[in-house]
Amino acid sequence: MKELPTGAIQVTFPSDTVYVHMAITVASNAATIAGFDKAIASKVALATDEAVTNVIKHAYDGRNDKLITLKAEITPESLTVKVVHTGKALTNEDVKLPNMEKYLKAKKPGGLGLYIMKQFMDEVDFLVGKEHCCQMTKYRLVDKSGG
Repeated sequence: MKELPTGAIQVTFPSDTVYVHMAITVASNAATIAGFDKAIASKVALATDEAVTNVIKHAYDGRNDKLITLKAEITPESLTVKVVHTGKALTNEDVKLPNMEKYLKAKKPGGLGLYIMKQFMDEVDFLVGKEHCCQMTKYRLVDKSGG
């Protein structure tokens, strides 16, 4: 059986929307290296897009003079994407997912970032500390049969 690749990459960039495409490219490439197909890699990229954009818009109130660190960690079990910042923290308790029936009736644009992240990733956690982190994990299917 071919061994699954593992490793980690980290990139730090200004909190400016011009860097969002770079961040999602890193996340998508990490997903591909981790063995996910194109559809899953696209979902990882979109979840990362939402996380980075939320940090810029909400944690940093749109300021483009702060820093964001994107970490992609590939283990034998999973891909974890971390979006790290020093802006306003979001906790797991703060997360309120919309009622989709009400949301669709309201026809209001936006507000689905956290919902998308939770739908596309297996786990989404918000960690608060000296630096705050949106940690998103996608689990790999590990062949335990030995073949």
